[in-house]
Amino acid sequence: MASSPIPRPADRTGAAGRSELQIPDSFHDLVGYYLRIAQEASFQAIRKGAGAEDLKPGWYTLLTIIAENPGLPPSDISRLVGRDRSTLTSTIKLLNARGLISRRRSRADQRSYGVRLTAEGEAMLEKLKRIAHAHDARLDAIVGADKAHFIAILRRIAEELGDENGSPT
Repeated sequence: MASSPIPRPADRTGAAGRSELQIPDSFHDLVGYYLRIAQEASFQAIRKGAGAEDLKPGWYTLLTIIAENPGLPPSDISRLVGRDRSTLTSTIKLLNARGLISRRRSRADQRSYGVRLTAEGEAMLEKLKRIAHAHDARLDAIVGADKAHFIAILRRIAEELGDENGSPT
């Protein structure tokens, strides 16, 4: 997927006077719009850094949580990542199909299962860790001295808009 520059309010014409794509005037001051655009730009940069179009940026978070909590059931993982379980289920199935995780039935409750990283999952996590740290360094350079304040604002948004469990779903 090719990335395109983010339209800004002043962007009205491009090269040779051609009309450029414009965001609606009503979006220029919408925090939610720019959160989404920034997230997509960040995800595209991660995919480009990984050299894999099919790589999902959220895998780093999931694989890290699974690595640090082997045997954790998907319901607990969904709360930690702030996604509903039905959305997470398809990702768990994909990671399992790719051989990055394994699912094991709970001894205490045969209806439940926990997930663990496979050797392939551990290798993928190491690759994603390098990509994530390089990407975070780029974000640090962009945000600069405002990083602590920026993170505080993002946390506040997540906390105030999150569900009763604190998950931003």
